[in-house]
Amino acid sequence: MLDNQTLGFIRSSVKSVWALELLLLMRRVTAHAWAPDQLVKELRSSRTIVTDSLSAFVQAGIVREEENGFRYGPASSELDKMIEQLAAEYAERPITVINVIIEAQNAKLQDFANAFRIKKD
Repeated sequence: MLDNQTLGFIRSSVKSVWALELLLLMRRVTAHAWAPDQLVKELRSSRTIVTDSLSAFVQAGIVREEENGFRYGPASSELDKMIEQLAAEYAERPITVINVIIEAQNAKLQDFANAFRIKKD
């Protein structure tokens, strides 16, 4: 079962299953600096998803941008351990992790929709 810290990480930093797959690929192949186009081809994803995910992961301190591409490089060992736990959980119970990602995105959409709701006095 995912701990609260990992759940919070997923909700704040993993915007889609594509983003999770990108993160886990980069984690598996740490010796390689990835150009966005390589990740698009490898994951059969869109450039927008890849670049948005890379940007979010750089901001979160998970991936670092280098001269020749992007490389997995968490800012702390705690962050690396949390991602390791996430990878193990995804390998064992992928539907559980996918549901957390979907629920987080649905909650954000609902919050956005509620912002436009006309309130009755």
